[in-house]
Amino acid sequence: MARKGTAEKEEGKIYPLLAYQADPIRESVKWLGRKWTLLILRDMAFLKLTKFGQILRNNPGLTPRVLSRRLRQMQQEGLVERVVADDKVAYRLTSRGEDAVFILLAFLRYGIRHHLPSQPADAARPES
Repeated sequence: MARKGTAEKEEGKIYPLLAYQADPIRESVKWLGRKWTLLILRDMAFLKLTKFGQILRNNPGLTPRVLSRRLRQMQQEGLVERVVADDKVAYRLTSRGEDAVFILLAFLRYGIRHHLPSQPADAARPES
């Protein structure tokens, strides 16, 4: 039986729709799923950090070598651009990088809902 690219059941096997087509989630994870990439985007989008040293200081464990490599990869992928003015280097999000902010917002919402310690009911109520 020919596989049509649609979800089918055949003898208990499931053939996912995206198995034989371009998978946009896989492609996005390939570019955005590298270690530190989303945190660098977070710093640039939410904290407005634009300089190498600022981003480095805000991410304990991130080394200068890895940050340099990641920024270079992010440039090649069109997520950030390197701006030189008065012999000072800064980075800014491109429109493609700004599109990734929606992913960061989804992570933020998920993290708030599922990974923050829950407060006792009494602490959540304002005092009368």
